[in-house]
Amino acid sequence: MTQTFRPSRRGALALMTGGAALAGSSAASAAAVDSAAFTHGVACGDPTREGLVIWTRAVGDGPITRVAWEVGDDQDFTRIVQSGVARTSAARDHTIKVDVQGLRPGQTCFYRFRSTDAVSPVGQGRTLPEGGVEQLRLAVVSCSHYGFGYFNAYRAIAELAEPVDAVVHLGDYIYEYGVDDYGGPESRALGREHDPAHEIVTLDDYRRRFAQYRTDPDLQAVHARAAFITVWDDHETANNSWMGGAQAHDENTEGPWDRRRDAAIQAYFEWLPMRDPAAGSPAHVLNRVYDFGDLLTLIAIETRLTGRTKAPNASREMLFDAEGRPDPARFEAEVLDRPDRSMLGPQQEAWLENALAQSVQRGQAWQVLANQVVVARMRAPDFISVMPQDLLADAMSRPGARRWLESTRLGLPINLDAWDGYPAARLRLYDSVRRSGANLAILSGDTHMFWGNRLHDPRDESFVAVEFGVGSVTSPGGYETISPDPRIYDVAEAALVARNPDVRFAHVRDHGFLIVTVTKDALQSDYRRVADIETRDGRSERFARITANQGGGFRIDGV
Repeated sequence: MTQTFRPSRRGALALMTGGAALAGSSAASAAAVDSAAFTHGVACGDPTREGLVIWTRAVGDGPITRVAWEVGDDQDFTRIVQSGVARTSAARDHTIKVDVQGLRPGQTCFYRFRSTDAVSPVGQGRTLPEGGVEQLRLAVVSCSHYGFGYFNAYRAIAELAEPVDAVVHLGDYIYEYGVDDYGGPESRALGREHDPAHEIVTLDDYRRRFAQYRTDPDLQAVHARAAFITVWDDHETANNSWMGGAQAHDENTEGPWDRRRDAAIQAYFEWLPMRDPAAGSPAHVLNRVYDFGDLLTLIAIETRLTGRTKAPNASREMLFDAEGRPDPARFEAEVLDRPDRSMLGPQQEAWLENALAQSVQRGQAWQVLANQVVVARMRAPDFISVMPQDLLADAMSRPGARRWLESTRLGLPINLDAWDGYPAARLRLYDSVRRSGANLAILSGDTHMFWGNRLHDPRDESFVAVEFGVGSVTSPGGYETISPDPRIYDVAEAALVARNPDVRFAHVRDHGFLIVTVTKDALQSDYRRVADIETRDGRSERFARITANQGGGFRIDGV
């Protein structure tokens, strides 16, 4: 479990008076630690106004490994404000988490770990501010498949001249696939094949996969640069997961779903810098609230394992008219719009509305949702009618692309694994926003594409919220499988915006991240892309900026 450190009365007094390092504690710690190697860098996360969770992995020779930790006001540790000894073992895969309490609100902290023969890298992070906050900056990332390329987006965030207040990771931190599945050819070309080589199912499998990802120097660099706020999506367990299973899980060959889910969750909590679940609480309930002073409340929701029902499937559940033709309108009315389709579950829906309402009552300017999958209504354009004839001929010559293009003529939502597959649940979300009076902005991942959306209630087309969708760190968007001709990106972006009133901006081609700058009057999202992920390069550039104002104003600016 996470080890919580609360300062003694003397330690608290030193904090309040700006006292020097706790020399006695450091000396005692030095005598109590073991030989160990810090094999996977450092990290911190899950910030509160007075605390941070600091993390490392320490591998020693004995059954129990003890290491010292220090938190200082500066990166040279001339003033150590907290220190102690933590222990680990194989039971936690040699990972260490310390919940350091007694810090100051809005404090930038530096931390490190020591064994008898090694010192970890130095990391830094900020606690949550309190009171009046003029501005803050968040980095937003999603979808980092190890085999598809180098983690240039992580490196770019780590090398920003001005560090961000936190990194919000919206899920797909790891991928579960084996080397002969999704991303296999690309991973072999780069020498970044997944370990273990098979699809991961057991606790040992998930631990090994996390360990592999955390050896990446770019991921280590961004973890050492800022505190992380994390939520999982599906690939931390299995593709298109829901509370009762996953599209990619076969109980006949892979065992009970609950066993696989619990193994994945255990490894997730071991390897990420976040507080362990409270005793007696289900581990898969991940929703949390982070208050950044009077500026915003960041609300992290869990949209996979807590209350999501199985996603509808248009291929298997399509209804037909009297002539045997697909009847998409009937499919939507009788299958898609069923009120029992749930994304969050009743308890989390009630919790979310309460969190929104309490933030509004506290007078915070913005309510921001850390959400995994896109909320906007996004119907498939009829791509066959909008593509240039030579591009269409090329795409139709590819069997998989042909089937997909023909399916777009039905005009159905393009991704039923997103909120589009749960329209009744989305209406309940919108009702919660209205009742709470929230000034809502939504951060979304999953699609491997960038979006700027202005959400409207389909019952009256009134404005509800803004949504900023982040592209992937490495995972491909998919339009390149329709045609290798780069014009496919221009066609897709234009058609998606033209077809969907919610969608004001679409960018389906590059990898990267968002930098979201928040003031009381506006929320500004900088869309940043990185260099070719087939080579390691930390450069990034802004290619668009979207500014949302209080009341729903929405301005898109290019470079």
